[in-house]
Amino acid sequence: MSGRNLGLSAFLVAVFLGFWSPLASAQKFHVEEATIVDIHRAIKARQINATQLVNLYLKRIEAYNGTCVKGAVDPATGYLLGDIEPVEKAGKLGALITLNLRGKRSKTDPTDNDPAMPDALEVAKTLDAEFAKTGKLKGSLHGIPFAVKDQFDTFDMRSTSGAAANYANDRPPADAEIVARLRKAGAIILAKANMGEYASGDRSTFGGATCNPYDTSRSAGRSSGGSGAAVAANLVTCAIGLEFCARASRMPRRY
Repeated sequence: MSGRNLGLSAFLVAVFLGFWSPLASAQKFHVEEATIVDIHRAIKARQINATQLVNLYLKRIEAYNGTCVKGAVDPATGYLLGDIEPVEKAGKLGALITLNLRGKRSKTDPTDNDPAMPDALEVAKTLDAEFAKTGKLKGSLHGIPFAVKDQFDTFDMRSTSGAAANYANDRPPADAEIVARLRKAGAIILAKANMGEYASGDRSTFGGATCNPYDTSRSAGRSSGGSGAAVAANLVTCAIGLEFCARASRMPRRY
């Protein structure tokens, strides 16, 4: 075989292997509108794993989870505490308040190095290792990224109910029952969802306002809007809210 043919063969093999590699498969998997069934089917087919899935959602969070309103910033805190106005076509949502990533999930524990508190990527890695060994999903929610409304306790992440309070310890001692059950079923708690402060209104001092993904000049649905917006914008697969109202009302200028 000539050197030219050998080079062509090597190129074709490289393309073939690249096409079928796990990375290439993960890049082809679209999280937009993906269901639990879709994700589990892809995991079983080795098209994607939990770690890759979490990273795909983190890329969307980085792109779309910014501030979607404008107003005066308090120089002492960095929060928008006065009058605010919505920004049309903002491209940002303010849907998630805290990410379950080491160094980003607690203000009272900046070192965040407790091995008994794995973050979302570490949990995903463990699930991937178990699946590689057994070929079985851990549970009905294996690897599914969730956001949890920030009024529900999570032992590994700060819980604020939307308030910028000066907590001595912003980590509760234990998960809320619903969170514990999600983890037991294999879910990955990826983030805490923004919420109306103390379950009131559209806005929190800690997380600001959440905007509607389909029209950022409108509300995302009051107190549980962060949970609804996060799912609608495919920042997570699922989210837990409470008494969620899907009606979109135009944001008032004053909160």
